[in-house]
Amino acid sequence: HLFIRDPLVIYDNRIEIDANLNSDHFENIQSTNWQTVRFKPPPANSDIGWRVEFRSIEAQLTEFENAAFAVFILLLSRAILKFDLNFYSPLSKVDENMKRGHARDAVHSQKFHFRENIEKDSEDSFREMSVDEIMNGKEGGYIGVITFVKKYVETMNLEENILSVINKYINFISKRASGEYITPATWMRSFVTSHPEYKNDSVVTH
Repeated sequence: HLFIRDPLVIYDNRIEIDANLNSDHFENIQSTNWQTVRFKPPPANSDIGWRVEFRSIEAQLTEFENAAFAVFILLLSRAILKFDLNFYSPLSKVDENMKRGHARDAVHSQKFHFRENIEKDSEDSFREMSVDEIMNGKEGGYIGVITFVKKYVETMNLEENILSVINKYINFISKRASGEYITPATWMRSFVTSHPEYKNDSVVTH
């Protein structure tokens, strides 16, 4: 089903190519299709190997926030490899999660399909959870994603000053997931709607 639409970008000198030797045509459409992660086949004549790319992070409002998310995703990818974590989920559930994620204040108002256990060789069992439960876990129940990131960090034997910065990043992600820290969307919406010059007419520029 990847080829049911035209590519977003194509170059004149890359239209007529041998698909047996080059994957450009496939990658052109494949790279615009996935909304949360992208499955990346190895390039031709390369030893890079198969990869999965996180794709769902938005630019944040501050340098600290951007650094926190970038570092957290790196640590999460390492934790997945270290503990052989299982995040497999049917695409139908991924698509449903994306629809729910578009709702206003979804971090508080929505629940998302997620695995009941992300440990190695766990059963394919899913239930609906809040972002807080997915990331921070639930006492006496599901072990949150952040728990595994913390376990991985403990294995790194980092210097105290570096560990302190990383823990600040992880703590920020935890509180953003729990709702203690508001999302950029909530902040921007509040800024606009409470601005003294805003006339509730959807006009935000001149």
